[in-house]
Amino acid sequence: MKKITVTDILLLLLSLALCIGIKVIFHACGPKEDGGFMACHWAEQAVFAASIGMAGVSCIRLLLSRREKAGAALAVAVMAAVTAFLPGVFIRLCMMQEMRCHAVMRPAVLLLCIAVAAAGVTDFVLSRKDDRHDA
Repeated sequence: MKKITVTDILLLLLSLALCIGIKVIFHACGPKEDGGFMACHWAEQAVFAASIGMAGVSCIRLLLSRREKAGAALAVAVMAAVTAFLPGVFIRLCMMQEMRCHAVMRPAVLLLCIAVAAAGVTDFVLSRKDDRHDA
């Protein structure tokens, strides 16, 4: 049986927090009066898709060997770093800084992505350190 570590669980929980949070807690602005969506809606959708990928890789990590987990953790960290720049950099947000996408969504995505990336890099470094001690 594969050994499940604290960082395995932490990466999974943080990825799921981003995945669920972007749709439930810190979502973007709602639809316009005509039923269309503003640009920030598409930033929300992109973050949701990326977070599903992070959560998927985090789940798969539970089944991998220690060395394979290190690579997957680094992949999740890179995915989180890219996801952090989706709202506001790669996909524009609303024009007014007071809108929900600027005030709530973007900071929450940035903070959670930093946490996911930090957990992934920490897991990678700890795995590499363990490998040197085993050699």
